[in-house]
Amino acid sequence: MKPTTLTKAECVRRARNLNQQALAYRSCGKKTWARELVEKRKQYMAAARLFA
Repeated sequence: MKPTTLTKAECVRRARNLNQQALAYRSCGKKTWARELVEKRKQYMAAARLFA
């Protein structure tokens, strides 16, 4: 992922969206899919921190 192609707000928005999806998957019992989304969320939040 190239953090320069997204704004900080866009990175945070995508991370929050992925977090909501992960919560939904976890509640349905699809823990492996939730784990993958959490990893993507962590990447977006790390990219957002680069802007700070």
